[in-house]
Amino acid sequence: MRVISVVSGKGGVGKTTLVSNLGIVLASRYNKKVILIDCNITTPHLGLYMGMHNHPITLNDLVKEESDISEAVYTHPSGAKLIPSSLSLKDLDGLDMTKLKSIIDRIKKEYSDTDFIILDCAPGFGREAIAGMRSCDEVIYVTTPYFPVVVDIVKCVRIADDLDLKNIGLLVNMKKNNNHELTTSEIENITELPVIASVSLHNDIFKSLHNRIPISIAKPYSKISRQFSGIAAHLTDEEMPKDKILNRFFGLFDRY
Repeated sequence: MRVISVVSGKGGVGKTTLVSNLGIVLASRYNKKVILIDCNITTPHLGLYMGMHNHPITLNDLVKEESDISEAVYTHPSGAKLIPSSLSLKDLDGLDMTKLKSIIDRIKKEYSDTDFIILDCAPGFGREAIAGMRSCDEVIYVTTPYFPVVVDIVKCVRIADDLDLKNIGLLVNMKKNNNHELTTSEIENITELPVIASVSLHNDIFKSLHNRIPISIAKPYSKISRQFSGIAAHLTDEEMPKDKILNRFFGLFDRY
C-alpha cells in the first residue's frame, strides 16, 4: 500500500483535477484499489470535481471522532473510493488536523487491501498542508510552468525532506507551450526533481468541471486522458492499456 500526498505551493494549479482523474484512471483502467481523501478542509472540492455531492459523513467527522471510517467512505462509479471533506463552514469548528495521521493509519488497517491512498492536500505551507504531508510516505508535486509557481515547489521539497518523505516527482499542469513558459529542463534544474509528466490545458477540462464529470470519464481517449493514464502507468510501473482501435477512432475527434 502506498500513501501519496499531492501537494502544491499555490492554489489554482489544477491539483484537485489531477487527483480526481488519476484516482479514476487507476481504478477503472489499471484495476487498482484506490482511496482518495480530500485533506483540504478549508476549501474542499474533490467530491464536487468527481460529481459526488451527497456525503453527509465526511473527514471532518472522522477528525472529531464522531463517526466510523466506513461511514465516510463513498464509492465512485469508476471504482475509486472517496473520503470528502465537509463544504459547511460550521464543520470547521474545533478541527484538530494533527489527528489526520492517526486517521490515515486507521484507514490503512481497515482497508488493508488498498493499493493507493492519495491525499489531495491543501495548497501552500499552512497547518492543513503540513498535516497532509505528515500523513503520507511519498509526495507528488504539482506546478504550472511559470517561475513564481515553480519556485514555491522548492519550499515544498524542503518540507518533504525534513519529514523524510520520498519524492516521486513533479507534474507540470496547464501547459500551453508558449514562449513564456519554463522548459522541462529549466523546471527540473530549479526544483531538482524529475518531471514525470506534463498535462495540457484545454477547454474540455473546463467543460468537465462545469458538468462535474471528470475528463477521464467524459473523454477517456482524449490526449489529456491519455496523459493521466501515463501518470498512472508511472505510479504502477505498468504499461498503458493498449486500446489501439478505440484510440485511433476517438483520436479523429481529438482537437489537441
